[in-house]
Amino acid sequence: MSFSMKIALVLLGLCASVMVGWAYYFTLSLPSKVELKINNQYIIADTAVSELARAKGLSGRAQLNVNEGMFFYFFKPERPAFWMKDMHFPIDILWIANHRIVGIEENVDPQVGAPEGELKSYVPPEPVERVLELSAGRARLLNAHIGDFVANRPLVY
Repeated sequence: MSFSMKIALVLLGLCASVMVGWAYYFTLSLPSKVELKINNQYIIADTAVSELARAKGLSGRAQLNVNEGMFFYFFKPERPAFWMKDMHFPIDILWIANHRIVGIEENVDPQVGAPEGELKSYVPPEPVERVLELSAGRARLLNAHIGDFVANRPLVY
């Protein structure tokens, strides 16, 4: 192996280490709750940043109050598939890219009792960095539409 190739491999390893460290730090630095503002109305949402937290989402919860939600972070734009595994109540899903609503799924059925292999998947119409799950009907109360701005700020307790 040539000297320049060894240098390239060392630099590649260093870059990978820095990126992994940055992603770990970024995950730890995100708040556990955020305040979202849509059309001059506010939602307090738990955050789901890690793969495990995003997979769990609202599963197992008995309910979600009208001004509460779950805010999912993705580190790059993607088209994640959401399902209603272990959900007990219907929800609205807002797909968000560049702080704008790009898609809305209203009154998503929890499909209680459906076998896991038969659960419907919901996918955004385009790549997104954020997803907000709300109680069913809340998107309508927010008067949420495609193109609406979604502001968010961390809540520190």
